[in-house]
Amino acid sequence: MTPDDLTCVQRSWAALRDRRLSLIAELTVSFESILASPIDAASRAEWLCSAVEELVELLPAPSKLAESARAVGERWPDPLVAPSYDIDGRAWMAAASRCGPVWSETVEAAWRQAWLLLSDVLAAETLSPFGSRSTIPPQPT
Repeated sequence: MTPDDLTCVQRSWAALRDRRLSLIAELTVSFESILASPIDAASRAEWLCSAVEELVELLPAPSKLAESARAVGERWPDPLVAPSYDIDGRAWMAAASRCGPVWSETVEAAWRQAWLLLSDVLAAETLSPFGSRSTIPPQPT
C-alpha cells in the first residue's frame, strides 16, 4: 500500500466508524445474500467491523498488524472458513460504499489494497495449524 492509500483508508474509516450500526446492518444484508455458513450473518458482520477497528490503524506496521491479527483471529466466528477478500473484503466495500459519506473510486481502490493485506493476514491467523483454533484433533497420550 502506498502512503496515500493508507491515509485514504484511515480517513474513510474515521467517517465509517461514526456509522458503525448502519455499516453492520449493511454488512449483514451483504452476508445474508452470499453466505452458506454455519454462523449467522450478523455475527460475521459484527466481527468484521470490530476486526477492522482493531487492525486498520496498524496497516503501516506489518509486524504489529500480524501480532494483533492473531488476537483478532482467535475471535473469528466461523470454524470452517477463513476470512477472505472474495467474501469479506467485497462485502465490506459494498456496505461501506452505501454507508460512507466520502466513498469514491479512489477510496475504493485504497480499501481494495487494504483488504488484500488484511484478508491474507487474517486467513493466515485464523486457520494456522499452530494457533489454538486448529481443526486438527489432539493426539492421544
